[in-house]
Amino acid sequence: MPEDIDGKVRPDANAGRSFLTIQKWGGIASFLMAVAFIVPPLIYLVGNLRSASGPFAYALADFLYGPAWAASLVTAVFALRERIGAGASRRMSMALLAAVLAGAMMVLVACIRASNRHYHLIHPELHLEDSAAVLTVWTTLVQAVSAAGWHFLGWALMLVSWAGWTTRSLPPLLSILYLVGGIAALFVYQFPNLEPTAAPLGVAWAVWQGILLWKTRA
Repeated sequence: MPEDIDGKVRPDANAGRSFLTIQKWGGIASFLMAVAFIVPPLIYLVGNLRSASGPFAYALADFLYGPAWAASLVTAVFALRERIGAGASRRMSMALLAAVLAGAMMVLVACIRASNRHYHLIHPELHLEDSAAVLTVWTTLVQAVSAAGWHFLGWALMLVSWAGWTTRSLPPLLSILYLVGGIAALFVYQFPNLEPTAAPLGVAWAVWQGILLWKTRA
């Protein structure tokens, strides 16, 4: 590490170390996002809330698909903004804003899921699982807020794709993958059947993104 004659670290060395730290955290966040795209949907699909481990499993799914997903997305996009630099600062600032909004929607979804589930467990005498009206309202609300999160994610991905392509700061194929994933995510609100396509694409770009950021060198 570059030092002055008195042994103090020079500012450019501090900046380089800070940049690498951000990239590493962005890589870790990207890998966590890939996990969040896979594990929670499986728990929601095959989990049994009435089993001994059911409440914990669903709580873990809510955490991964809500706060963990949100924090990971914002961290990763922030790392990408640092990587791309001044060449597309405005586009990456907009991408970061879209990522924050996407994360906020996913946290809200997790809160709605958890609140509904806890009330359901606390009041089994109400037999809420047998009420068509309750299930319709709950499903519609969760789907709507989740779709909003996917929509903002789509904008974030397309902005990152645009910035990465024009500045050549990202591999061209990764930029194309961002674009395809962004388009799929953008229209989940209109075509819910796109979510099973957008999620695997999310795993693909998140893993590639994680490898890219983690392998960053000074």
